[in-house]
Amino acid sequence: MSDEAGSNGASTHRPRWRPDSEVTNCEECKADFSFFNRRHHCRNCGGVFCNKCSNEKRVLGAEMGYGGESQRVCKTCAKQLDKGAAVAPHIAEKKEPVIKQRKICVLGKSWVGKSAICVQFVEDRFSPYYNPTINHTYQKKIRHGNNQYLLSILDTAGQDECSMFQPQYSIGTHGYIILYSINDYHSFEMVKSIYDRIQDCNILDGVVLVLVGNKSDLPASERQVSYEEGQQLAQSWGFPFMECSAKNAENIERVFNLVLEEILNAEGEGS
Repeated sequence: MSDEAGSNGASTHRPRWRPDSEVTNCEECKADFSFFNRRHHCRNCGGVFCNKCSNEKRVLGAEMGYGGESQRVCKTCAKQLDKGAAVAPHIAEKKEPVIKQRKICVLGKSWVGKSAICVQFVEDRFSPYYNPTINHTYQKKIRHGNNQYLLSILDTAGQDECSMFQPQYSIGTHGYIILYSINDYHSFEMVKSIYDRIQDCNILDGVVLVLVGNKSDLPASERQVSYEEGQQLAQSWGFPFMECSAKNAENIERVFNLVLEEILNAEGEGS
């Protein structure tokens, strides 16, 4: 909680302080707030900043009612005040960051863990119980570079030979995760058929695809698909490859971050 909470409101001429609950990152350097990196409000604009980005003090106008004592301000306000600019509180009021949306579709055979990787990524939990999925959409906000993105993740029903890829899966989709289980060679064969089906739908141009082998936590004795087989298949397609474990939360965030990074690179927005 901010160490200045509650002091705002003594004067109607002061800016509206942004509630702590609305801000998880410093509005200047974007660093995450924590017990050791606390929130501080700029007395001049009402924004929320870390200590490093709000450690300067300036005497503010008498209309703010601070009695002529120096007050904590953010770097931007400090510079404007030093220039003698009239910094009206409403000018510096921070706008909500623009959230860009990207859609990811997860494809694969039943039992390979499509729902498990989605739940682990979005809700930070793993359920050992299998419940057949009928196309469920998850959402999660993540930050990439200086931008925030809302990932809309379509967890599709388990595919079989008759329904490997439905045309509706391509509507508004920016990238695909094709998932197999390393202890199920048939699921690995299925991803090849899913890829062929995507090709048949003529949507591969400009499409982002990542091949992922799930259940990497299993012992070597249960593995039916080697890491090298997955890697070689992805290389033959010209797309990235990764193994993960939904159970142990291993590489789950990396999988989704990789898909987003590939999408942005394809759009010319990558770093």
